[in-house]
Amino acid sequence: MRNIDYWRAIFTREILSYFNSPIAYIFIVVFVVLNAGIFMSQFFLIGNADMRSFFNLMPVVLSVFIPAVTMRLWSEEKKGNTFEMLLTFPMKTWQLVLGKFLAAFLFFLITLAATLPVPVMLAATGHPDPGQIIGGYTGTVLMGAFFLGIGIFVSGLCKDQIVSFIVAMIVCFFFFLTGLDFIAGVIDGWVHGAGSFLMQNFGMTRHFDGFQRGVIDNRDVLYFVVMTAAFLVLNMFSIDDRLKPKARIVFSAAVGVCLAISVVLNVLFSDIPLGRQDMTEGKLYTVTATTKKILQGLKAPVTVKLYISPAEKMPTALRSLEQDIKDRLDELRVFAAGKLQYKIFHLEPADAGQKEGEETLADKMQQKGIRPFQVRSIEQDQMDIKLVYSAVSISYKEKEEEVIPAIMPANISNFEYELVSRIYRMTLDKIPTVAMVAPFTQRVVDPQMLALLRQLGQSAPDQYVDDKFKTLAAALQYEDYKFSRVRLTRENLLPEGLDTLIIVAPEKLNDRQRYEINRFLNAGGNVILAAQNYEYRYGRSGPTGIEISGERKDSNVNDLTGPYGIRVSDKMLLDERSDTISLSGAMSFGPFEVSVPVKAPMQILVDEESMNHNVSITGRLSPLLYLWGSALETDDKKFEELGLKKTVLLTTSKKSWTVPSRGTPLSGEDVRPDRTSYEADLPLAVLLEGQFPDAFKGQAVPAWPKEDAQAAAAESVVPPPSEEKIPALSPKPGKLLLVGCSRMFEEDMIKNGGMLNFFINSVDALTLGGELINIRGHQEVNRKVKSLSNAEKLWFRFMTILAVPCLFIILGSMRAFLRKEEKEQYLQLLPS
Repeated sequence: MRNIDYWRAIFTREILSYFNSPIAYIFIVVFVVLNAGIFMSQFFLIGNADMRSFFNLMPVVLSVFIPAVTMRLWSEEKKGNTFEMLLTFPMKTWQLVLGKFLAAFLFFLITLAATLPVPVMLAATGHPDPGQIIGGYTGTVLMGAFFLGIGIFVSGLCKDQIVSFIVAMIVCFFFFLTGLDFIAGVIDGWVHGAGSFLMQNFGMTRHFDGFQRGVIDNRDVLYFVVMTAAFLVLNMFSIDDRLKPKARIVFSAAVGVCLAISVVLNVLFSDIPLGRQDMTEGKLYTVTATTKKILQGLKAPVTVKLYISPAEKMPTALRSLEQDIKDRLDELRVFAAGKLQYKIFHLEPADAGQKEGEETLADKMQQKGIRPFQVRSIEQDQMDIKLVYSAVSISYKEKEEEVIPAIMPANISNFEYELVSRIYRMTLDKIPTVAMVAPFTQRVVDPQMLALLRQLGQSAPDQYVDDKFKTLAAALQYEDYKFSRVRLTRENLLPEGLDTLIIVAPEKLNDRQRYEINRFLNAGGNVILAAQNYEYRYGRSGPTGIEISGERKDSNVNDLTGPYGIRVSDKMLLDERSDTISLSGAMSFGPFEVSVPVKAPMQILVDEESMNHNVSITGRLSPLLYLWGSALETDDKKFEELGLKKTVLLTTSKKSWTVPSRGTPLSGEDVRPDRTSYEADLPLAVLLEGQFPDAFKGQAVPAWPKEDAQAAAAESVVPPPSEEKIPALSPKPGKLLLVGCSRMFEEDMIKNGGMLNFFINSVDALTLGGELINIRGHQEVNRKVKSLSNAEKLWFRFMTILAVPCLFIILGSMRAFLRKEEKEQYLQLLPS
């Protein structure tokens, strides 16, 4: 026989031994039911079309499943006294090992393929990222091969299958657990550097994480290939040296050499980029074309300085942070064509005592905005706090230095945007100016509470600001806009040189305010306007326990936008695609109030199916909660007459409807209409571009209303037209973004889902263009599954959990029946 036929003979023998006994079918059924069952148990509750939780469980499952598959490969040979007979065959040891490994590997691939109904189900219920699924399966295959190598090696050392199973499982869990930051941190707390050494050189988890994200890094592939080969080679040595003199010495030396080689290769290639394949949809982990354009278009080099604590002074979870940042800077430097350079400075909080002239080094760093911050660390089973540095400064020409104050593993995925957005703004001739008109209230602190605080030695202001939109202001300031808050009154006008005006939840606009906004639009300004016509009140009554009534709000927004052909609808908007909110104080038990989850059709969920993916603002957004919002009414003939371009950004689902306001609580018919009453794809956010008309043309300039409420009430006459001189402005094309919901931008809502990104994207798009949005949108989004009936959910559960196991049970039963028939025929022919 040729050499190639020997390992084929072993391969055929082993693979048939799996499927000629019930063990293969039992393993496959248990594996699929366990993994798919756990995944589907919470899939419809979470509602995300991704397999991240499925692959997160794989290291634990395979640490038990693979040793169960491999425990018999050599142990059974020894128990059945066929081990020595195999060694007498005219074949080499590597052919024996290769044949057994490939048979077990094929069986594992068949078992893993039995879970493919899960991604098929995801494709049928949503829009999963195929790259992440492919990457997850690729990583699982490589991890399975690695664990198979461990299992075969351990099986060759043990005579008993149970012992082989337990030892192999312990070794697999060792490689899994040493790759966890928490375990490595605990070990480091007792033996400094030991946990980090094990994690960097042996830990499997960090190499598997990249595959789950959909990134196939060749360094991670190399780790699995090297470790798998090392254990297969050790298995060959354990068999070869079994009957040779000084076998233990040779085998021990082989173990040491193989482990040393694996450590050297991991250390050598951990800092050397070997290339990677970004399999994700939209190439989420690859530098965007916009970033390349910005960096290559720089007129002068940019210098990036990384200030970070030394790795040995960092907590275990942060010791790879410097390398991660360095990898990203190296990638950006390649695409910058020599226009980006970086330097790394190692700092320690203890350096505060070191002086440079008359000021300490810490003082110099603080002047730049670079300060140490606290992180948690585990030291000898106790939680400790460490001060560390991890900040970046950016220098460009003579501009003021920009700083990213803190870079952590949790936000390093957004590092490209944080860095490039600051570089882009530094290249602008002037800082973009943004103003916001949004209501806030100045409240007085209760005198008794103020006195109590002062008695306790605490200082407190006499007044405070109750502002529901302070997060919007903080976000704009963080994005380096020149931001101001205005009331749009005689004393607080729009600032000079304003680029974009944001109006959120406007109170009743007077004629002069509408005039100022119209004049700003007519002169080429950009306006973002968010307003809704209804607030809802929830009460405890009715057959469902909740009574909902809508309260009409009148902000005169339609008087402003009506001349442009767009209005906020006067009807209440409802949609079957809704989300659940927590209603505080809806139930009480004695003096205690509890929150109650409420799902109602005016709590509209806008998912990716209802977003315009051709526009940068909504191209890659997580779902939005369009809470209590209104639909928009558009007049296409008016747009054509005025020459305005309309772009619909958000719409309702196919199953939405409107209800006129009657001043009474909503009835059952209102919230559950017939299917024939649906109004599909109603616009929720519309962008208008072009030359906006002067709605006050030929009219006198409206006067500012009197600020004194009593005087205003005493006068029954309309204020005379203003005689103030208004400078003439030349008309220019402008932009108006109208959103029929302001509640989604309030403090308790803006940080959830994609609301904040939608707001920042809108400001960037109108003020700067779509460049930065393309970079900010370069991140993972929540991929919601579509609404399904209970029957559909039950069908998908059956297909993913039970369909394939039932098929293998049938195949196993048929195989057992055929083997029984063959055995009976053989016994009948035996006497003759």
